[in-house]
Amino acid sequence: MSKLRLTVIGGGSVGLVMAASLALAGIDLTLLARGPAVGQLRRDGIEVTGVLGTHTVAPGTIAIDDADRPDAASLDCDVLIVATKAYQLAGVLRPIAAKAGDTAAPRTILLLQNGWGSADEARAMMPGATAIFSSVMLIGSERRSARQVNINVQAGPVRIGSLFGSASDVIRALIAAAANGILPMVYDEKIEQAILSKFLFNNCLNASGALTGKTYGELLGNPHSRRLIIDLADEAIRVLAAARDYQAAEGGAHYVENILTPLVIPKAAAHRSSMLQDVEAGRRTEIDYLNGAVASMGHACGIATPVNEAILALIHARERNGW
Repeated sequence: MSKLRLTVIGGGSVGLVMAASLALAGIDLTLLARGPAVGQLRRDGIEVTGVLGTHTVAPGTIAIDDADRPDAASLDCDVLIVATKAYQLAGVLRPIAAKAGDTAAPRTILLLQNGWGSADEARAMMPGATAIFSSVMLIGSERRSARQVNINVQAGPVRIGSLFGSASDVIRALIAAAANGILPMVYDEKIEQAILSKFLFNNCLNASGALTGKTYGELLGNPHSRRLIIDLADEAIRVLAAARDYQAAEGGAHYVENILTPLVIPKAAAHRSSMLQDVEAGRRTEIDYLNGAVASMGHACGIATPVNEAILALIHARERNGW
């Protein structure tokens, strides 16, 4: 296969880590960012710190383009890696899809979103010939400036696969080329199970952390927040079993005691959820693709989800009123 042409869109923590990892593996790529970050990234490059070590991508190593006015060549790529928030996906892909018949467009889309639902949105928007892939990133990261991100937790390789049976040659070539980067990657034929596993994890902890301001370890150690997490898990487990034929555990208490707690302690006990980081920064959250997705699937299946619906309402209240 000829040399891959890659573009990453999204200058948040996930986009910076992915772009840096690919660049450090020796892959030429373009990063699409917005606002003042464009100039700073061109001038200063990217720095990644944390549990995977300190790594610097020198200025000029990565081509930096403006996501609001991207050059046509930036979108004429083998793989467009979308590292935006899930709710931003339509705004990213709709204009690309509208021009796909007239101009060059990405042949493959790789999604790096949390939650459930973004892959279906991408499939509905993009031409049928465009391959759609999803991923599971088992890292906790925090952007500390426009060009610096700290990785707090890394619990496994980036898992990549397609929910739609897309041909995998290009993605497998990307994984092979990225082998010397800081993020290990693997191809996963059962990506849906991996996505739903992380979805359940985030459904329990992300919003709970955003509402309380507590770390993952503190959430599980406090009897009141632990009870909330058990109830969130219990609803989600029943919904996912009915909607996706995915049985994560016998129930909420079993999941929290035997699966969630061993995952969090000790590696992620000090981690603050990405949703907490979003509400503190005044950003919109991905709640609709997490607890909101549980509520939507539950409604479709006739399963009540009052705890997830309450969390959904509280996060929306915090987003819109700035608690």
